[in-house]
Amino acid sequence: MEPLAPETIYDPTPDLLRPGKLLRDIAHDFVAGRELAWRLFLRQLRGMYRQTILGMFWVFLPPIANTAIWVFLRSRNVFDFGDADAVGVAAVHTTAYILTGMILWQSFVDALQMPLDAVNSNRGMVSRLNFPREALILQGIGDLFFNLLIRLLLLIPTWWFFKVPLHGSMLFAFPLILLMVLYAVGVGLILVPIGSLYHDVSRFLAIAFPFWMILTPIIYVLPNTYPSNLLNWLNPASPLLVGARDFLLFGNTEHGWALLFFGLAAIPIFLVGLIVFRVSIPALIERMNN
Repeated sequence: MEPLAPETIYDPTPDLLRPGKLLRDIAHDFVAGRELAWRLFLRQLRGMYRQTILGMFWVFLPPIANTAIWVFLRSRNVFDFGDADAVGVAAVHTTAYILTGMILWQSFVDALQMPLDAVNSNRGMVSRLNFPREALILQGIGDLFFNLLIRLLLLIPTWWFFKVPLHGSMLFAFPLILLMVLYAVGVGLILVPIGSLYHDVSRFLAIAFPFWMILTPIIYVLPNTYPSNLLNWLNPASPLLVGARDFLLFGNTEHGWALLFFGLAAIPIFLVGLIVFRVSIPALIERMNN
């Protein structure tokens, strides 16, 4: 006699009224979906560059191309890099400074877009199969950190060529990078319900990212004067990115309180994003099937 399948008891009480159970279910589905996430990650890795000539070089190309453009414009005095001496940036070559910022910025952008891309690219799978949808997020996070690791390898010859000094405290940059990615993924998860129904969101982000990058101190030194410095700290992409770059290049940072605030905010925003994603998935599936 075959063993009976475990019973599933459905409760009409909304999940939002039971936050403890909701978080436990999310954690359970992350664990349950890890094998599927791994298989999706391998499938994505094998298929992403299969029909390309440059292959893995496409991971490097966006930050390299953007850095080359801005270094050229800087050499022509098209924009003001900032008061490098006042903040200790003079010891680092402009190219190394901009490239490091570009790599972190590209990871932030990819993390923000990842949840919406994961849902839209797997619409058929999401709408027809019963599986832990958190596996898609887990696979997307794996893709993010794999691409980030590949891009960070680009910094090794760059730092060697431009004689960037190495510091043991640069290891503090990696927790900040992790928090930056979780922060961006959380915001991206919050955008999933409306973004998966209306393509206006993804189109708006594509238009907004170039302007957003200009507002982020990637190609210039963080201003010390008001109101320019306030604008940068109100920019959600700035604090963790600037802090991570400071530790990577200089081994220290002057923005400890801002990093503490945004670092502590990253985890709650990520959890809120997971809750929004979890609660909205049934409604999204219903709309996908109509």
